Amino acid sequence: MWRSVKKQAAFLMFLSVLGLAAACSSPREEAGTDTAEPAETAEIEEPEELPASAEYTSVDGMYKVTLLEGLEQTDLQFQSNSSMMGLDAGADRQGFSAISLGSPKTSVPGNPAKMESLEDYADHVSALALDGTGVSVDWTDTEAETQEGAERCLAREGTARSGGSTGLAYGYYIETGDSYYALMVVGNDDDVEDARKVMKLEILEGGAAAAGSKAFVSGMTAVLDTVNGASVMDTVKALEDTGEAESDLAVLSTQAARSLSDSWGVEDAAGLLEMADWLMNEGHNKDAMDYLNEFGGTEAADRTELEAKLEGEDDETRWSVLAAYDAWSAYGDAAISAWDLSRVGTIMGFGYAAGYCTYEEAMDKSLEAAKKAQESFSSWDDFNQSYLYGYAYWMGEDLEDPESSAAERAGVVENLKSQANGPFSADWNMELNKEW
Repeated sequence: MWRSVKKQAAFLMFLSVLGLAAACSSPREEAGTDTAEPAETAEIEEPEELPASAEYTSVDGMYKVTLLEGLEQTDLQFQSNSSMMGLDAGADRQGFSAISLGSPKTSVPGNPAKMESLEDYADHVSALALDGTGVSVDWTDTEAETQEGAERCLAREGTARSGGSTGLAYGYYIETGDSYYALMVVGNDDDVEDARKVMKLEILEGGAAAAGSKAFVSGMTAVLDTVNGASVMDTVKALEDTGEAESDLAVLSTQAARSLSDSWGVEDAAGLLEMADWLMNEGHNKDAMDYLNEFGGTEAADRTELEAKLEGEDDETRWSVLAAYDAWSAYGDAAISAWDLSRVGTIMGFGYAAGYCTYEEAMDKSLEAAKKAQESFSSWDDFNQSYLYGYAYWMGEDLEDPESSAAERAGVVENLKSQANGPFSADWNMELNKEW
């Protein structure tokens, strides 16, 4: 009756790219809460027999869900501690589907333009799961039990409609100091009612640090993935692995090809590889060094002398030259090369989505960029600073101007750095090997 909500959420998240344990459980009535003395003739009621349940843990180890037994779990990880879990029933509960998400507030999948409250988050999750499916839900806030460790918990219920069919929907949402979590179920009345009797959303303490070469590659694209709302590469791979309809994948392919053409001038497989190689071997880094030399930047005694040379130039020119100078002073010939290397994985992800290369080919080229990053920089801090210099050069902005988009991008980096198990928790000095 209902389309799998996990596939719809992943599909819409991709389109958006193109353009201490704490627990909260759903409130439920407990049997036998009446403390009045029973009449002599009254029979003692037996406790309600609950449906069989099972625990399902997210791929990043950050949260787990208790729900009906026998659900098929599929996972989509956007970053090391930002993930989505889909849970679908078989023939015995046909049409029952659930989606669970967890992420830092700064890395909410789907890149919502504004997220100021738990209510906004609940609206966003509902839109990700249901928009375009033909299913609509009239939500009503209901009682929500708040557990220790959560700042707020919100519950919503409603009638789900699809064509001439109706069912139920229920959502449960958690806000902590720095993260949001969600669990939403949709299906036939009996199945949703059974689910509510056992469902629980629990935040796990810790979670696993990012590990392995894939995690390193993901770390390199983490800033732009956060800005866009998801990883192109991971999202398309997950859609293929979960059997997304060919018609939907065709839509994504067309969108990705258009993005590569409009933003990069890439029209085919040969052009994609040529652009990736240019980013790794020359890129904007060479342009920045040429531009710096044009103004005598490498010959200046210090930054103050260079600033004097730039008097009379427009602001965009001044900030571009100074960003190139700061990068060259810090990292020599590598300068802003992190800005270029970080985008190799991004364009290869779009190329994979467009059908210009396979997943393996996209990851192989991304691994080449990762190895070059290790050779050029000594830590994630250095890599990210080079990236920010590159962004400031490209935009012609002052990183120190709090109103600039460059400063906003620096804020994204700081938020990702603050995440204990975030994308930059991967060991910078790991041995990088092909693992796909």
